[in-house]
Amino acid sequence: MKFDFLTPGRIVFGSGRLAEIGELAQGMGRRFFLVCARSMVRNKNAERVVKILKEKGMESVLYDGVNEEPSPRTVDEATGIARDNACDAVIALGGGSVIDTGKAVSGMVPNPGDIVDYLEGVGTGRVMQCDPLPMIAIPTTSGTGSERTKNAVITSQEQGFKRSFRDERLYPDVAIIDPSLTVSLPPAQTAASGMDALTQLIESYVSRKSTPVTDALALYGMGLAANALKRAYDDGADIAAREDMALASTLSGICLANAGLGAAHGVAAALGCLYGIPHGIACAILIPHVMRMNARSFPGRFAQVGRALTGRDGSEAEMVDSAVAFVEKLARDLGIPADLARYDIPKTDAERIAGAVSTSSMSGNPLPMDAAATAAFAAYLL
Repeated sequence: MKFDFLTPGRIVFGSGRLAEIGELAQGMGRRFFLVCARSMVRNKNAERVVKILKEKGMESVLYDGVNEEPSPRTVDEATGIARDNACDAVIALGGGSVIDTGKAVSGMVPNPGDIVDYLEGVGTGRVMQCDPLPMIAIPTTSGTGSERTKNAVITSQEQGFKRSFRDERLYPDVAIIDPSLTVSLPPAQTAASGMDALTQLIESYVSRKSTPVTDALALYGMGLAANALKRAYDDGADIAAREDMALASTLSGICLANAGLGAAHGVAAALGCLYGIPHGIACAILIPHVMRMNARSFPGRFAQVGRALTGRDGSEAEMVDSAVAFVEKLARDLGIPADLARYDIPKTDAERIAGAVSTSSMSGNPLPMDAAATAAFAAYLL
């Protein structure tokens, strides 16, 4: 048996731990570039971070321009502001899009060029020569696990791509996971982000690149999400459910960074960049179909998924069916559509979708899928 496992940096977990950011930031920098969405300004969380840093003798430059999946334009704009203000460290306070923006800025400030130059599959193949700025990630959703991954996902709807800026040095130095920050998250966002996390746990577990370490973390995370997501959706103030979802999300990031993902995430990337379908919604719609497709060849792994999700045991075939039925029912209970019908995607777009999939995500799918197989799967979905 041979495998690698990497998850550098410090995880600081627990409700109320945002208050420790002053001590955690000490020695990382003098002037922090604080990346967030405008919602973090409205709810005063950004102001709180700025105040704590100031009390510890550190300055902040606020950038609140991340309100959707980061585009090359957003990253280049933010990078320019950080450079102009001589920022020497980064804090990202928000969901996966904010944290991905923060990671991209941390990598780009010390390195020349535009972000597109560094993107897999669409850039010029440029790689980071200088180490990124020190970074603290503070997730305010429980979904992407971006606080524990080594890439920043950048989307261009104009050019039709969703690609990664990837380097093992892009792991945030510190991840402050304070579940109390997710209490105000609306039900719809709780549902979408939570289904993203659950999909990541399932796909990393059945991935061709899975390891004993990621298997253990993924199965544990699935159990947490299965029991907590609907509770957090029904009652956002259920702090126990929020804590379990925050941990499940972080575990999903650790797992995907080491084991990869599969066709649900690969195709979801295409649906996002081509049609603007929110990532978590796309994952929730796709995952039961991907599970059925893959389980025909790998029933044993999917039976274990069924056991983790339901807490029950049974025959292999029964547990495979239970796994698929569980994710379908959960998505339905969370108000997520069962198919892509409402998005009016032409049936003739199957090959277009296949051309825009995230190849890095597809690489872990249990069944290898070339362009023709992906197009056939897309046609089935439409």
